[in-house]
Amino acid sequence: MSRPPMPGLPPPQPIALKERASILFVAMGQLDVIDGAFVLVDKGGVRTHIPIGGVACLMLEPGTRVSHAAAALAARAGTLLIWV
Repeated sequence: MSRPPMPGLPPPQPIALKERASILFVAMGQLDVIDGAFVLVDKGGVRTHIPIGGVACLMLEPGTRVSHAAAALAARAGTLLIWV
């Protein structure tokens, strides 16, 4: 079964790998998806938004927890998650 096309703009194309930031180190926090955005929440509850579509690789240092939703969003955006 095919669905009829959605009205409006077409879905955005992913950012080319050569135009992304190469790596981003993340430590001591929880990576989660909040309101559709990739967010790092630290121990004090401070939220830091990460532009996951503009980063090629996230280096996850000890003390970082990753939710299933965050891993799925990173996979859809084409961002590699590496535990170091």
